[in-house]
Amino acid sequence: MDRDDAPSCRGTGAPGWTTSNARAFSGSLAAQNLAPEHQPKPLQKWDRVYDYALYNDLGNPDLREDLARPVLGGSKEYPYPRRTRTSRPPSKVDPSSETRASLEEGIYIPCDERTGGVAAAPNLPKLDGHFGSLADVHGLFDSNAKPFPFPVPQVISANRTAWRTDEEFARQTLAGANPLSIELVTGLPLTSKLDRAVYGDQDSKITKEHIEKNLGNMTVAQAIEKDRLYVVDHHDWVMPYLKRINELPGDEEKGEISQRKSYATRTLFFLQDDSTLKPLAIELSSPHPKDERLGGTSTVYTPPDELKAGDAASDTFTAWDLAKAHAASNDACKNNYVLHWLRTHATMEPVVLAANRQMSVLHPIHKLLKPHFRNTLDTNSTARHIVIGSGDERQGGAFYRNMHEVNFFTGKYGMEMSSKAYASYNFTELAFPNELIKRGVARGDPKKAEELELLIKDYPYAVDGLEIWTAIKEWVTDYCAIYYADGDGAVAGDSELQAWWSEVRNVGHGDLRDAPWWPAMDSVDDLVETCSTIIWLGSAYHSAVSFGQYAYNGFVPNRPTITSGEMPADAKAAVTEAEFLGSITPKTETFGLMALTMNPPVKPGEPLMGERPDTEQWTSEQRAAKALLEFNSKLDAIAEAVKKRNADGALRNRNGPVEVPYTLLAPRADPTVPHVGGIPNSIAV
Repeated sequence: MDRDDAPSCRGTGAPGWTTSNARAFSGSLAAQNLAPEHQPKPLQKWDRVYDYALYNDLGNPDLREDLARPVLGGSKEYPYPRRTRTSRPPSKVDPSSETRASLEEGIYIPCDERTGGVAAAPNLPKLDGHFGSLADVHGLFDSNAKPFPFPVPQVISANRTAWRTDEEFARQTLAGANPLSIELVTGLPLTSKLDRAVYGDQDSKITKEHIEKNLGNMTVAQAIEKDRLYVVDHHDWVMPYLKRINELPGDEEKGEISQRKSYATRTLFFLQDDSTLKPLAIELSSPHPKDERLGGTSTVYTPPDELKAGDAASDTFTAWDLAKAHAASNDACKNNYVLHWLRTHATMEPVVLAANRQMSVLHPIHKLLKPHFRNTLDTNSTARHIVIGSGDERQGGAFYRNMHEVNFFTGKYGMEMSSKAYASYNFTELAFPNELIKRGVARGDPKKAEELELLIKDYPYAVDGLEIWTAIKEWVTDYCAIYYADGDGAVAGDSELQAWWSEVRNVGHGDLRDAPWWPAMDSVDDLVETCSTIIWLGSAYHSAVSFGQYAYNGFVPNRPTITSGEMPADAKAAVTEAEFLGSITPKTETFGLMALTMNPPVKPGEPLMGERPDTEQWTSEQRAAKALLEFNSKLDAIAEAVKKRNADGALRNRNGPVEVPYTLLAPRADPTVPHVGGIPNSIAV
């Protein structure tokens, strides 16, 4: 039974209230009514109860012992945001965990949040082994491919071989599926923040001798002084779990999970005069084989001298190509679990819950943010149901392993690793100018985003993103000026607003409630910055880290999510095509990954930035309506500017060797350009 034929919502809450009731609504009453202390029965799909719970439903210990997973949230060991309460019975094996809903049943969310039926877990074929040739991989996109043809990923749609070039490998750090990890290098050696008492010496072993030969006429010191060295460093996120990941038993016979052999990676780049990046070195590190406390063991790979590294016209692979695959795999997994899932889906869910509990639907900030909450709880419940958990049983007894544990090298540890990343989460650093400045890729006053200096001039994500951030903040500033014209005192004295933000901090993000960075929410500036950041994360940021996955990950040789096999010690060592493919994502996992990411990121009819389905009813305040129109005009202008930049041949990072224009931050749909669907308002997929 879907939402349309379900019984009327039961319970109380801001969604669905009449105007007269909403006027009398108070934050304290909302908390009292929406969070009953005792729920006698599991919540049903027609209930409207917005409340919190720990992530205690990721495992399934009642089905199989190996499917148990730790509870995330509520402890120093595993801090995490809160999820929506579901009130299912506790596990018989582990009472601290909640039982899983059946695959056919679905997970409870408040009835007003469900926008469709229960998402089905895909039933994909299980195929043995790895691809034997690139032709086999390309065959997935043939019209007669079995079980069905997949859409051609953009990375090979215009040029089937350019993905192999070093220029394209580097460009994707600025305009690919994850443009958020590249950082300025301020000194060598690169250092680790891991506890030496636990992990020993984990500092980088990349030296000037490895890279100086590829700096042209510069020394390393000069390159650092001139802001020419950059790094993508996933070492500290991966290393604490690497031994356990590589010891995971393969289960190819059951088709559940394949054997993994991964490394913790650091990739160093040189910024050239034309604003393109050149990869200089890739460091692959493993825990010490005798004792992790003895530090890491590292091998540094550099582009082979006798070959044009990554030459797309060459049939020859080398260990350098394998090193790039390992670096891409680290990057894909970090993007999946931290930059995408954690920073948007998981951390925004408590913001949505608290808004529905503490603010009237007529409250101006509820009205401002409501479009950016659309589908978030529904999407997250689907993810917990079939994507980020361990495994479930279908009707008839067939076993289903959830998708991320199968399709990413982190296996059953991926969500744990996202918890470790959450320990250093800082909401204020995710305001876009702050995020760029923290990574060292921009300089200036974060309050004047339009004046920031980008150190990489042709950085599509940053260039487009700053224009969108500026438009968002101007819209929020204009809107808040209408309702908080009396200044800071009006913000501090708004009881519903204060109750909302207090609950976000102290309950929804309770594990970090004592962090010093939380905005006090006692000024108009705090309100504007906070709302702008929430809108940015739910719309443009989410688009940038989510909607490029199939374009680049869909062709697994370009961006594998699983690696296996020991690396050759010599970067010049020749590797056959079959050996290369045998070291990356196997066939079954390739099908799963592609099925997970191939759907159009923007569904037909999905409201885009600046659009409101309730355009005629959302406000009677003409100044607010006018401010929204101005916001839309700015977004229209940005869309045209993005199109113009993509047509500028001097900006080589806009399209790259693969000829894929950067459109992930194009705010408007463009029917004349494939894959340009605009930026949705919210985390709706």
